[in-house]
Amino acid sequence: MTKFFRIFRISAVIMAFVSAFFVLHKPAEPQTDDCSLDKDAAKQIFKTAETFEKTGSECVFNVSDVSGKMLGRVLYAKPDETSVAGFGGNLRVVVGISPEGKIAGVELGENYESYGFIERVRSEGFFKKWNGLSVEEAAKADVDTVSGATMSTTAIKSMVALNLSKYSGMKIAADQQDLTPLWLKIAVFVILAYSLFAFFFPQKTAKFRIFHLAALAVVLGFISGSALSIESFKNWLTTGNIALVPLVILCAALLLPIISGRNFYCNFVCPFGAMQELLGKIPLPKKSFPPKFMKAVSIFKVLLLVVIYILMIFKVVTDFTVFEPFSAFKFEAASLPSLVIAAFFLIVSLFINRPWCRLFCPTGTLLNMLRKKNGTEI
Repeated sequence: MTKFFRIFRISAVIMAFVSAFFVLHKPAEPQTDDCSLDKDAAKQIFKTAETFEKTGSECVFNVSDVSGKMLGRVLYAKPDETSVAGFGGNLRVVVGISPEGKIAGVELGENYESYGFIERVRSEGFFKKWNGLSVEEAAKADVDTVSGATMSTTAIKSMVALNLSKYSGMKIAADQQDLTPLWLKIAVFVILAYSLFAFFFPQKTAKFRIFHLAALAVVLGFISGSALSIESFKNWLTTGNIALVPLVILCAALLLPIISGRNFYCNFVCPFGAMQELLGKIPLPKKSFPPKFMKAVSIFKVLLLVVIYILMIFKVVTDFTVFEPFSAFKFEAASLPSLVIAAFFLIVSLFINRPWCRLFCPTGTLLNMLRKKNGTEI
């Protein structure tokens, strides 16, 4: 009977992923798409815009006010095979051009980026860095990216250059460089390899546990930002895009519990779990919970996961980073709720072992559904 329920849980997880993919996934738009303009984004540039008239074969629109006076033009930059994806996948950019041929503004159109990151980018004036430049100057402009949102701002910068170059007839290729430094990739894979070794041989690596936890928190957390989360799952399902490092982590996190019956990611990879465990090693009295309470918590966590899944499928919530602590590793771009959640559970971890993992974490609940229910793991 136990084996049957485990197979049922695994099948339920697989079906949930497949269903979410078909509901959320948006395939790349073909080159012949109708260039339906994001007018709300365009009106952020031309405040009095009333009418938008498409002109030519590209996604270029003449913009006029209510009196018919021409305010300028907007380009609705669409992704193509040379585009650079942001953190959440492909995005579209609106570029405004004044009647004098100067850049009137840049705005983000349809995208899958996290709200907190984009608001941080906006608050630093990133979208205004092209203002006043000629089309040719803006196409060549070496605009600085924003620390903590490098992938998103590099993608926006690349899309602006690519589409302005097309508009002006210039030949400028999109910057498709890999944003992850080679040394960081090597460091992450070395840590993951050690995590696998520790997973299969925990007794041999126990005395190095504190160094392992510190490496997870620093490298996978603060430097790489490679933490699995509900937001990352949503972005991958929506866009179909996933970089190499998170792909490897995701495959290991999903497959090892099925194969071994033990939770690999939560105990040996998760950087936030590592930080909680590190703080928990400070010798302070720890609170323990009776089995009945933990059983009630396990039911609550499953119900919470189901609610989150429904909110994601029906797109009631578009940014889950505000309900999770993981984006706090990129604290300069994280939302305030995420920072508060992270700080709260890190403080509580001084008195309760891994409180976020044990009492709330939806990602951990999902991964635990794939393992044997032996009650010995988080």
